[in-house]
Amino acid sequence: MPPSSADSLRHPVLRAAALAPIIRHFDGNVAAISGILRRNGLDPQRVQDPYEVIALSAYLQVFEDAARQARDPVLGARIGARINPADLGPTGLLMLQSSTARRGLQRFHDSLSALQSATEMKLTEAGTWLGFTYQIQSPGVTGLPQDAEFSLSGLCRLMRMSFDPRWSPEEVHFTHAPSARPDLLERIFGAPVLFGQSANRILFSEEGLDRHHRVEDMALIGLIEHHVADLVLAQDPEATMADQVLLVVSRNLGQRPVDLNSIARELGQAPRSLQRRLAAEGTSLRQIVRAHRQQIVETHLGTRSGSLKAMAQALGYSDGTVFWRAYRGWTGQAPSKENRG
Repeated sequence: MPPSSADSLRHPVLRAAALAPIIRHFDGNVAAISGILRRNGLDPQRVQDPYEVIALSAYLQVFEDAARQARDPVLGARIGARINPADLGPTGLLMLQSSTARRGLQRFHDSLSALQSATEMKLTEAGTWLGFTYQIQSPGVTGLPQDAEFSLSGLCRLMRMSFDPRWSPEEVHFTHAPSARPDLLERIFGAPVLFGQSANRILFSEEGLDRHHRVEDMALIGLIEHHVADLVLAQDPEATMADQVLLVVSRNLGQRPVDLNSIARELGQAPRSLQRRLAAEGTSLRQIVRAHRQQIVETHLGTRSGSLKAMAQALGYSDGTVFWRAYRGWTGQAPSKENRG
């Protein structure tokens, strides 16, 4: 039997439909993908049912194992660049039916919970550009590179198929360490790709976002949305206020302000109320921002990648000097020394 709604509250899940593009990639080597599925606790026969509910953590690891099996460090992005809207079920079909890209992105956001729980894809302002972020919200599940690259590559593919075949983002950001083949990622996305960032996101121009592409079939859209409502997976009700704040901080850091008033407004809280709730959980906005910044720095320094200026930008500092001082305040030593080994 599939996991119950109660199970999905305890453990983030997604529909087995998400595995279909990976399984198709191994059409010529069924034994290999079947072995990968079994090693991660999944029955190759049961996941043929697109509505089967599986653990999100298992799916993430399947993608990593599949990339190693294929000896392809950009497998996720490569598969994402050739998916069809139907591969994402009603989520992809709603985007294809939308009259404008803005409506399509909003419907994608609204319907994602039918495909995957504890996950958010959200349209935000990011300076002179717009951003669309992909974040796993559960503190118990760590996002992995292949899924992140697949998700953003797949979104770009849907934008091109649904609205403009020449569409490309301005920049692509990933939280993970640099890929073994960043050149291939940049070719797939058609844009610069940056690593060790505060969130997984694509940045793009607002131009053309409201251009009318088709007359919407509201009867069909209504039918798909009704199907989405039937499929919605239970979300995590146990996320703490600190978890919610971290989600907003990671989404906005380096792109928008992460001060108390801005974060409180986005969460629909009064600033003092937010402070009190965080204090009751033994933390504060300052501590959350600092911890997230330190995590990003560790990603950069662990791979000896990036300049101080690039790190400062990812962390939301005005320049490299401000970041240098902050890092020295955290650790008592200069980041440049660690970075150069």
